Amino acid sequence: MSSVNSSNASVFHTEEYRIQQRLGVAERMDEQMKGFIRPFMPAQHRAFFCNSPFMMAGLVDSQGHPWAIPLWGDHTTVDDHHYIQSPSPTQLSLALDDNVTWLINDVALLDGNTGSKIALLGLQLSTRRRNRLNGLIMHNRGGVIRVQVEQSYGNCPQYIHPRGTLHRDVAPTLEASLSTNSNTQYARSSALTSKDALLIARADTFYIASRHHDFTDDPRHGLDVSHRGGKPGFIDVDESSLLFPDFSGNKFFNTLGNIESDGRVGLCFVDDSNGDILFVNGKASILWSHPKLEGFAGAERFVQVSIQDVTRVFSIYPFKHPIIERSIHTEHTGVW
Repeated sequence: MSSVNSSNASVFHTEEYRIQQRLGVAERMDEQMKGFIRPFMPAQHRAFFCNSPFMMAGLVDSQGHPWAIPLWGDHTTVDDHHYIQSPSPTQLSLALDDNVTWLINDVALLDGNTGSKIALLGLQLSTRRRNRLNGLIMHNRGGVIRVQVEQSYGNCPQYIHPRGTLHRDVAPTLEASLSTNSNTQYARSSALTSKDALLIARADTFYIASRHHDFTDDPRHGLDVSHRGGKPGFIDVDESSLLFPDFSGNKFFNTLGNIESDGRVGLCFVDDSNGDILFVNGKASILWSHPKLEGFAGAERFVQVSIQDVTRVFSIYPFKHPIIERSIHTEHTGVW
């Protein structure tokens, strides 16, 4: 295992630390983060997660590629949050809706085995609050996933647009035994359709999952899932790649560090008009300089994703998120 810095005591892995060094913030971040990234959930994080109508997860598929995937329970109302429980400060338990289990097991073929890495992101869109959790799957049976905490910490909310959360009626998925008919429920290809490209070009929000190249016992060597936001049009779309600005944030560089370590990423877009979920998986790289950078206030670099796999799942997401107002931090962040 490679050391992170001279003391190997940093909460950041090697590539995260190198980016912090590159930008001159490494020593400050190590000092600031003492006690901030914890191996347990503080009481307020436990309460926050248990009151979240949905979460985002980062999991890898059978080829080791990360996916960003939404999780929810069998809600009867938006305020029905019984599906998440926290038996202890180091455990979170999620009783997932059958549609989510189908997404994980049948569509994405994700690794939910005991001992596998998982990343979780809880969001309260109306208040822009979000918290992160990275850990291990300790139990996965009957639609219930229990997670053992390795890292728990809060996160910067500045590019989240305040939104409501309303319930949307969705049909149950086909049983796995009828998967020969699954083409009526999702479509997979190696490229974006015109409908996919339009959704991304108009998006003001998406989620990105990334991974460290080496999955080890080190809590820093795992998965991460994060929110990205901007003005509608902040993502440049062409036939084979996506390009988006990386704005100044909390200087953790979890996503960028993983991109430097491995490069494989999974992006998730939700179509609020019909409940479709669009997954875009590919290989990411960091563009430290770019001629358009000055046109995106707050952006410090760009991230480019070469598209390898696209999956659209039809009318499955059970919520609508009408925008309440635009984040003031995105006012001058630029569009293509």
